[in-house]
Amino acid sequence: MAASIDGVKLQMAMAFGQGAGAMLAEEEALERLLSTEMEMVERAAGKWSTFHWAFLTLLRTLGQVSAVRAAHAGRVRIHWVDIELSLPAVLGPCPSLELFDPERSAKYRS
Repeated sequence: MAASIDGVKLQMAMAFGQGAGAMLAEEEALERLLSTEMEMVERAAGKWSTFHWAFLTLLRTLGQVSAVRAAHAGRVRIHWVDIELSLPAVLGPCPSLELFDPERSAKYRS
């Protein structure tokens, strides 16, 4: 079962926020996340019934790791750099990424 792109974006925002807890993210950071990862969003939407749990877990973890990076840098808001630096740590070890985006998986594992 496929999901709509807008529906997946809303689920992403919810999961990222759950991971980030009380910390907010800069609007620009979230927009860049969506724009740079749009191909992954489209792939996940196309196979939503198969990958939704793993995908949302990744987003929760990304929110959590990004929040920790921001806090470690002394910021009270997540910036793009926090997300960008968190992506390899979160996506690299994910076995599901290999199934729905093998090219991306190889990038994060090298």
